[in-house]
Amino acid sequence: MLKERKKSTDNGKESNNSSTNCYTLFLNDSKQTHSQPGKKFPKNFIRTTKYTILSFIPKNLFEQFRRLSNFYFLCVLIIQLVPQISPLLPLTSILPLSFVLIITATKEALEDYNRYQSDKKNNLEPYTIVRDAKLETISSQDICVGDIIRIQNGQQIPADLVLISTSHDEGLCYVETSNLDGETNLKVRKALTDTNKLSTAEDISLLRGSIVYETPNERLYRFNGRIVIQGKENIIHSLNHTMFLQRGSQLRNTKFIFGVCVYAGVDTKLFLNQQPPPSKFSTVEKLLNKLILFVFIFQLIICLLCAVASAFYQEIVVEDMLYLGPKVSLSIYGVRNFFTYFILFNTMIPISLWVTLEMVKVGQAKFMEFDNYMRSPVLTIDPSTGEEKEVEKGCKAKTSNLNEDLGRIQHIFSDKTGTLTENIMRFCKCSIGSDIYDEKESPGSLVRALDASRDSSSNPKILINGTNNTKFQTIQSFLRILSLCHTVISEVDEATGNITYQSQSPDELALVHTASNNGFVFLDRRTDEILLRENGVDTSYGLLAILEFSSARRRMSVIVRTPEGTIKLLTKGADMSISCRLINDKERNTARDETLNFLKNFSRDGYRTLMVAERDLTLEEYEEWKQQFFQASTSIENREEKIEAVCELIEKDLSLVGTTAIEDKLQNQVPETIGYLLNAGLHIWVLTGDKQETAVNIGYSCRLFDPAMELIFINTESSEECGLILDRYIALLPPENENEDVKDTQTYGQQNQQGMNGATPGIMNMISNSLQSGSGNKTPIIDIIIPTLAVEYGLVIDGHTLTFALNDHKEKFLRLGRACKSVICCRTTPLQKALVVRVVKQSEKKISLAIGDGANDVSMIQEAHVGIGIFGKEGTQAARASDYCIHQFSHLKRLLCVHGRYSYIRVSGLIQYSFYKNMSFTLCLLWFSFSSLFTGQTIFDSWVITFYNILFTSLPPFFYGLFEKDIDEESIMENPNLYKSIQQSQILSKKSFFVWNLLGLWHSLVTFFGVKLLFVNDVMSSNGHVAGIWTLGTLVSTASILTVNVRMAIETKLWNYISLVGMVISLAAYFIMLVLYAFFLPLNSNMYDIFSSQLETGSYYFTVIVIIIVAIFPDFCIKYYSRMYAPKDTQLEKERKGLKGVKEYQREMKEFNNQRA
Repeated sequence: MLKERKKSTDNGKESNNSSTNCYTLFLNDSKQTHSQPGKKFPKNFIRTTKYTILSFIPKNLFEQFRRLSNFYFLCVLIIQLVPQISPLLPLTSILPLSFVLIITATKEALEDYNRYQSDKKNNLEPYTIVRDAKLETISSQDICVGDIIRIQNGQQIPADLVLISTSHDEGLCYVETSNLDGETNLKVRKALTDTNKLSTAEDISLLRGSIVYETPNERLYRFNGRIVIQGKENIIHSLNHTMFLQRGSQLRNTKFIFGVCVYAGVDTKLFLNQQPPPSKFSTVEKLLNKLILFVFIFQLIICLLCAVASAFYQEIVVEDMLYLGPKVSLSIYGVRNFFTYFILFNTMIPISLWVTLEMVKVGQAKFMEFDNYMRSPVLTIDPSTGEEKEVEKGCKAKTSNLNEDLGRIQHIFSDKTGTLTENIMRFCKCSIGSDIYDEKESPGSLVRALDASRDSSSNPKILINGTNNTKFQTIQSFLRILSLCHTVISEVDEATGNITYQSQSPDELALVHTASNNGFVFLDRRTDEILLRENGVDTSYGLLAILEFSSARRRMSVIVRTPEGTIKLLTKGADMSISCRLINDKERNTARDETLNFLKNFSRDGYRTLMVAERDLTLEEYEEWKQQFFQASTSIENREEKIEAVCELIEKDLSLVGTTAIEDKLQNQVPETIGYLLNAGLHIWVLTGDKQETAVNIGYSCRLFDPAMELIFINTESSEECGLILDRYIALLPPENENEDVKDTQTYGQQNQQGMNGATPGIMNMISNSLQSGSGNKTPIIDIIIPTLAVEYGLVIDGHTLTFALNDHKEKFLRLGRACKSVICCRTTPLQKALVVRVVKQSEKKISLAIGDGANDVSMIQEAHVGIGIFGKEGTQAARASDYCIHQFSHLKRLLCVHGRYSYIRVSGLIQYSFYKNMSFTLCLLWFSFSSLFTGQTIFDSWVITFYNILFTSLPPFFYGLFEKDIDEESIMENPNLYKSIQQSQILSKKSFFVWNLLGLWHSLVTFFGVKLLFVNDVMSSNGHVAGIWTLGTLVSTASILTVNVRMAIETKLWNYISLVGMVISLAAYFIMLVLYAFFLPLNSNMYDIFSSQLETGSYYFTVIVIIIVAIFPDFCIKYYSRMYAPKDTQLEKERKGLKGVKEYQREMKEFNNQRA
C-alpha cells in the first residue's frame, strides 16, 4: 500500500542490509544467502524429544536421581552393598528402587516416543519448492531459508514464510492459526501487488531482490522487515505481520500460495513459543518435603543413639559373650552400627510414596476429565470437510500436580469478558448527536431515522463537526465508520450470494452486522479499496492507510478517500482513548457533554461502550504524514514505537460522531456459582479492562456485590491522595486478629460504630470532602461508611489508582482488600492483572487461583498458584497456558468444591497413612534392639521388608487416594460450608502428621511388646519345637501388617468392590508368601516350616487378635468422642440428610396408609 521507488544501485542491495541486528536473504540466490559472513541459517529439521536412544538411560537416571528421595535410597543401596555393614540383602533396596525407576522411566519413554513420532511425521512431510524454474518435491526437514515454497489449500505451513503471491486476484489468502493460538476463525493475509502477479514457477524464478528482516523472536504476532524488488527501478515495500505466515498455521479457502522461507527449524515462531510453562508445585508437595526432612532428622537421631548404645554394650558385655567375636575398636564398631541402623530404619521414608502419589494424581485428573457435569457442547471444525459440528467436551487437566490445591483455594482472580460473560456481543444502543437509538428493542431504527431525515425537507439542521450537517449526514457518517473501520473478513457464498463475516473481535462483528442491518453492507476489502453497498448501491472507498488496534492504543483508525474525493480519518475506540483526542471546539462538538452522559448511562446499564469519531484531512496533510508513516513502517528496529508515534500525529482534533453500547450477557449459572464460592469463604477479585460503571453493574448482576453491601470507590490522580484515602478507611477498620472470638469482634465493631457516629461528624464530612476533591472528572466517591462486621463491603478501584496502590501503598491496599468481601479492579492492563496476583499471593500467603479466557489473561494465569483457562471466543491462549481448562465459569464450582476437595482429602490421607504404616513397622526393629544389645540384628526377613511397601500395604492407600469420599457430591454442591471447613481445619499439617506418626509409635509398641508378652512360652508344638528369632519376626510382621490394614479400613469412609479387592490382594499376597516359605525349603531355610507351625498353635491366633484390638481401641475411642462431642460438618450433614430421608419415608408411609384407609 505504501511503497517507494529508487534508482537501481548496488544491484538492488542496500548497504545496511548486512546489519548484524537483522537477517538478510536474497531472492532466488541460495548461494549468496547462505554464504554471508557470520550468518548461519538452520535447516527446517525439528526435534522436540528429550532423549535419544543412546542418551535415554544415562540422562533419565540423572534426571531421576536429581530427586532427593531417589538419591536418598541410592545412598542406602550403596551402603547396603557393604556386607560387613548391612544386616539385609541388597535386594531389599534394589527391588523397590528399581520399581520406582522403571515406572518413571517407562512413563518418560512413552511420552518421548510420542514426541518422536510427531517430529518424524512433520519432518518427512512432502512440500513443493521452486528450483531452477521448476517445481520440486522435498521433505519439510530439507527446507532452507530463501527457498520459495508452493502451499496447496489445506496444507500446513512448514516454516515461517513471507507471502509472495496467491491464487486470489487481490493477493489474499486465508489461514487458520489454531495450532498456534487456538483461534479457529480465519485470518486474512495479503501479498504485495508487485509480487502477486507471479503465479507460476517460471515467473517466480525470475524474481530478484532481497529481504531484510528482524532476527528470530518469540513474538507470535509481530514481523518487521522490508523487501527490495530489483528491476529497472528498485521498489521498496514494508513487510509486516499481514504478509507473514507462521509455521503450524493452515491454508484455508485458497487454492495455492507462494511464499519465501525466512525462518526455519528452531528459528520459527512456533518453536520459540514451545517453552514449557512455569513449574508449579502444590502447597502439599512443599509441605511434604519439609515433613520428609523432619523424618530424616529423626532417623539420624535414632541411628546415632543406637550406635552409641551399641558401643556401650560392646564395651560392657562383649567380654562375657565370646560368641559375639573378638572385641573391636569402639569408634569403628559405633560407626559401623550407625550405618547398619541407617539401613534398617531407611523404611521410615516410604519409597513407594512418590510413585503412588503420581499415579493417584493422574487418576484424579482423569476423573475430572470424565465428569459429565463439567461437559459442554462445543463447535469444532471437521478437518476433512471443513464443516462445523457440535461435540461434547469436558474439563482438561494439563497437570495433576496441583489437584489438592484446588481443594484449598482462598483467593480467586477472575477476568470478566468471556469468563463471567459469554463474549457473544449484541449491539443494543447507540447515541448520535443528541439522540439515542435502541437497536435491541427496535432493530433497523438507524436506517429508518436515516430515511426519515433524508425525506423530510423540514428537518432542522444541527451544528455537528463544525458545519451545517444535516441529521442524515451525521447518521450516515456513523454507519460508514462502523462498516469501514474494522478488520472483519467477508466471505460470499457463490450459490446464494449470502455474506458471512469472520473476525477475531466479537465487538467488530456486532458493529459490522448492525451497519449491514441498517443498509451499509460491507462487501469486501482489497489492496487499496473497501467495497460497501450503501442502501442498495455499491460504493468504493479508497483505502489509504490502516492504523491498527493495539492494547496500548485502545483504538483503531483507517484513512479513506470517499466517493466525493475527500480524505477522511475514521476512528473507533475506548472512550478514554478517544475523548482526549477530540478537538477543543464547542461548535464542532456541540453534543460532547451530552454524549459523555449517554456513555455513563450505557456503562451503568452494563453495556460495553465505544466512541466513534472522524476527521477531514487535506491532501497536503495526508501526503506529509504518509512519508513519515512509510519511514516508520519500513524500519526494522522499534517499528511499533515509531508507528505509534506517527499515528499520534494524525489521530488528533477529532470530531465526535457518536457512541455504541454492546451487550455481553452473563454465562449460565454465574451468579449462583459466585454466590456459592463467596459463602464457601473465598475472596473473589475481578480484574477487568472495562469502565468502572460497567464493571460495577456486572458485579451486581453476578452477585459479586450484594444490594445490602456498601461499596468503597477509590479513584485518585496522585499517589499522595491514594495513600490518604487508604489511611482514612483503614483507621475505621477493627483490628485484625485471626484468633479473636467472633463475639468480641462484633462487640468491638458495635462500639466503634457508636463512638464514631457520636463523636466525629465533622471528621466524617472532612473525609468525604477530601475524597471527592481529588477525584477530578471521575465518578464522585461515596461517603465513608464505618466498617463493622454487621455490614459487608466491596472495593472498586481503577487501573490508574491501582498503580499507586501497588507501588507505593501495597500493605494498606491489601489491608483494605482483606476487609472487603469482593474487589473489582477496572481499567486494568494485562501486566497489572499479573502484578495484583503476585502481590496478593506473596503477601497473603494463601493459595490463589486465576481464571481467564483470553491472551491478556495468560500472565495472570501463570502467576497464580493454580491457573484455570476457559475455552472461549477469544481463542485458547489462556487454556493453553493454564493448569486446568474448563468450558464455563460455572464448572469452577464443581472443579474446586468436589474434585479439589476430594483430591485434598485423598492425598492428605495417603501421605499421612504411608508414613504411619512405615513408622509402625520400622520402629519394631528399634524395640528389638533392646533385646539384641543393639547389634543391628533384624527380626524381619529381607523379602518381607522388600515387599512391605510395594505389595503388602500398597493397594489399600492407593485405592483410598483414588476413591475416598467423606461425603456425597450432592451434599457438597448444596452446602458451601463443607468447602470452608477444609480451609479452617487443615487435614494435612505438621500437627496432624505428628499425631499420625505418634499413632504409628503406639502401634509398634503394642505389636512388639504384645507379642513378647503374650507369646512368652516359646514352645511351638508337642514335638518340642521352640520359637526363635524368625518365629518372633513373623508374628510381629503379621500383627503389624494386619493392624495397619485394619487402620486403613477404619479410615476409609467409602467402600467399593475395588477397595475391598485391593485389601484382600495385599493381605493374600503376604500370607501366600509365608505359605511358600513354610513349605519350600530352597526359598529361605530360616523361614522354612515357621508359618505352618504357627498355624497349628492356638496362641498364635489369640496373640494376633488381641494385639489388633488393643492397638486399634484408642482409634475407636477417639473417633467415638469426635463424632459424639465434636462432630465435623460432614457428619452433621450426613445425619441431617439421614433424618430428612427418615421423615420423607414416614410421610410417604403415612400417605400410603391414608390411601389404603
